[in-house]
Amino acid sequence: MTNRALSFPSSPVGYVFRPTDEELVNHYLRLKMHGGYEQEVSIIAEVNVCDFEPWILPGLSTYQSNDPECYFFCPRSYKYVNSHRANRTTEAGYWKVTGKNRIIIAKSTKEHIATKKTLVFYENRVPNGVKTDWVIHEYHPTFSFHNQRDFVLCKLKKHPDENMPTFEESESSSNVPYGLGNQNPTVRNYPLILEEGGHTAQMASNLANNRLEEEINQLRTQLESFRGFDDGDFGLNSALQFSPGNYM
Repeated sequence: MTNRALSFPSSPVGYVFRPTDEELVNHYLRLKMHGGYEQEVSIIAEVNVCDFEPWILPGLSTYQSNDPECYFFCPRSYKYVNSHRANRTTEAGYWKVTGKNRIIIAKSTKEHIATKKTLVFYENRVPNGVKTDWVIHEYHPTFSFHNQRDFVLCKLKKHPDENMPTFEESESSSNVPYGLGNQNPTVRNYPLILEEGGHTAQMASNLANNRLEEEINQLRTQLESFRGFDDGDFGLNSALQFSPGNYM
């Protein structure tokens, strides 16, 4: 089969191939199964995903980009002859179905057009499998054609390391206002983005006001403790010299 991979050596700057579930099924998968529309679906490569480890698959995508998701048409593969049990093992591990199946509905007709399964990759073999961050969404169509070609459509992605905070593009940890970050080292510290008029900005303002009130109360306590001395009344400037912050 001829593929147009050479027509997509890399995607244009800013280009992201991100079709909806309905578009994946009703356009790409439907045409692929019907046959005769190779040019229309050539942006998605035909690959048996279980012939390769997940970290190899992105390099087999028809187009190359920094997009964390890539797509493949995968011929159905079964463990045994005359069996409908899918073969999901690779040399290094296996794909395990997790969670509930999701139904894909066409918006215009309200028709159930596919079922989406979620699979997670585990290294090694059962029962010693080690869970990884690699995930596949597998689309199984409900429609069929005479003499159809048997495919499922796979969307592959790798979840970021959950032990590290993730930042949106063009953002950094400097977006966390000083003093508003998580003070507990055992809990992950995520960025706090302040938007004008937003709830987060209001929360930051309230915290700042609360902190100011606490400092004022501390100063008042200091002033109260100085009353009755023969040296005269202590003013605010004098109390500041004994502010707890000066001993840090």
